[in-house]
Amino acid sequence: MAHLHLRPMTLADLDQVNTIEQTSFPTPWPENAFYHELTQNQAALCWVAEWDEPGQSPIVVADIVIWIILDEAHIATLAVLPEYRGRFIGQRLLARALREASKAGATQALLEVRVTNQAAQKLYRKFGFEVVGIRPGYYQNTQEDALLMTLKPIVADKLALLLEQG
Repeated sequence: MAHLHLRPMTLADLDQVNTIEQTSFPTPWPENAFYHELTQNQAALCWVAEWDEPGQSPIVVADIVIWIILDEAHIATLAVLPEYRGRFIGQRLLARALREASKAGATQALLEVRVTNQAAQKLYRKFGFEVVGIRPGYYQNTQEDALLMTLKPIVADKLALLLEQG
């Protein structure tokens, strides 16, 4: 039976994380960005979801980076390999990372999401995120707008439920 393991990202994960980003976004983070987050950014929480099937080597199938700024958790990126979507992996990883952000002092969260990314918006609404604004032309390569979504407050009990689903 397959098992999902949520854990902090390490430097050894960077090749797999960069592959996830490349296959998930029209404008992926540069390859050195995750290295910077892990080695230089004291405010970054970097986590991965590792899929482990019997008889196979575990693989990293999702990643998240959250910046803790005062009492706020800014979700910088969240991605799941396309072939692993629909298995609650993104939901569980987001719940775990927000729990860690809450332990680090975050009481609220925010993020930007493409106006066309309905799947991500649906996930964030499940957590209680609400649209509070639009950032016109936020994604430079496509000039696509971003929705600014916030979650106030971060509720630990709700995160626990979302973490256990799936």
